[in-house]
Amino acid sequence: MINLSIILNIYIKEIEEIIKELETLPNGYLVQKRSYYYHVVKYKQVIINDTALVKQLCRKRYLLIRKAQLENNVKATSPSVFDTRSPLELIASFPKAYQTVPASYFYHSSIEKWQAKIHRKNELYQENEIYAYNGIDYRSLAERIIAEQLDKYGLLFLYDTTYDLGIKQVSIDFVIKNPWNGKTVIWEHFGAFNESEYADSMNNKMDTYIKLGYSQSNNLIATYQYHIRNTQRIRDLIEQIIL
Repeated sequence: MINLSIILNIYIKEIEEIIKELETLPNGYLVQKRSYYYHVVKYKQVIINDTALVKQLCRKRYLLIRKAQLENNVKATSPSVFDTRSPLELIASFPKAYQTVPASYFYHSSIEKWQAKIHRKNELYQENEIYAYNGIDYRSLAERIIAEQLDKYGLLFLYDTTYDLGIKQVSIDFVIKNPWNGKTVIWEHFGAFNESEYADSMNNKMDTYIKLGYSQSNNLIATYQYHIRNTQRIRDLIEQIIL
């Protein structure tokens, strides 16, 4: 279990980032009448002909609700009373106008550029990818389970990709992008660490991540076979580190 102070610091940092982003977004909110969207500012309604403005108002609505959620969690007396609703669950509670747009309208501004970038698939060991899910073949049942859970939270991810970490390219099990705040998290699943050669490779890879500024409980997750026996443990990691 992650230390409570670490979780609270993550929440506080995200609140600070949300406040900065809100300062860049327009006043007012979104309403819908028939098939038209309107921008409402001080009771004045103006029809919207610009998709970019609709996206900005959707993003603003999400940030305001997410900020309130985090502030309540920071004030909570115990993690047991934390509001752990996912971004998709928060959006499901929004007024009608926000229910008729794609989920991508609520995404962080960095996501479109990340999705447009060409990512290179790792070409090694593809013959071992026999566990299919949602159009992707995974090397192990455990990795497929991780992918299923990531999907349930509406997270974007690359599987078994050669990823540029700035000064070095590394083959990574999962590169996860939180579309709601733009955070990137690396997830490595180690399935045979009792084998000496595999263990050495695993330790070398973790050392590389640490040298490149990645750390567990922040932007790096490492799991082993015993974690997969309880999918709640996987959900906890997603909620505490990625969301």
